[in-house]
Amino acid sequence: MIYVALAALLWGLGGALAGRFMEAIPPSVLIPLRFLLSFLLLLPLVLRFPPSARERPRLLWVGLALSGAQAFYYLAIHATTVATGIFLQYLAPALLTLYALVRGERLPLRALLGVALALLGAYALVVGPGSLVGGPLGVAYGLLSAVSFALYAALSYGLKTPPLVSLGVATGVGSLLSLPVLLLHLPQVLALDLEGWGAVAYLVVFGTVVPFGLFLLGVRTFPARQATLVAMLEPVAGAVFAWPLAGEPLSPSALLGGALILAGVYLNRR
Repeated sequence: MIYVALAALLWGLGGALAGRFMEAIPPSVLIPLRFLLSFLLLLPLVLRFPPSARERPRLLWVGLALSGAQAFYYLAIHATTVATGIFLQYLAPALLTLYALVRGERLPLRALLGVALALLGAYALVVGPGSLVGGPLGVAYGLLSAVSFALYAALSYGLKTPPLVSLGVATGVGSLLSLPVLLLHLPQVLALDLEGWGAVAYLVVFGTVVPFGLFLLGVRTFPARQATLVAMLEPVAGAVFAWPLAGEPLSPSALLGGALILAGVYLNRR
């Protein structure tokens, strides 16, 4: 659990910093670069510790799920708003809980209450007193990002391949899928200044390799349903970090939402 919580903190910090130095980099440039540079950084580990033949097909699916989670999330926030996209993606623990119930798994009442509280808290924290914004297409993208994130966590549960090697293979899949987009926007990549490359480097190391590596390390032994719920600490961390870094004070609804998410995570502890 601690590894997933640390990953959520780093994701939240990256989100708080994004408003300061990533506004000039469009997603069509940022996401392919994120995949490609993360893959190149992890490639020596993949070559040194290649995954077993038994787990390679599963790692391919992990890579497809990770690619879907990232792509559909950015499509969702483009078609709706950042708040709507984040909230919809973090429906993942609810989807995994529903799947567990359909399979006949007996979940304690406190766990179900915890998921409900966390979702209510995410709405209060991310959306606030307003309402979700976006048409059917944007909502569909958001739901697909939630399904992809849920699959990413579920497929990663119990992997024997070292986490950074697993992530290397997954980002390799993402690199191949996003390569045409990267080539199409190559002039924009070459036009990035030193500050832009610094932002990309930060996102690659501290927004991708380290937190996703920690998430994979945690989900090896921590069930996907609980791991995705703990990952909901990301918007809590983002709101807290945004206060000193971006000058965004915590509103009453954000404080209430954060408290509900923490309560939901606590109720789902093992």
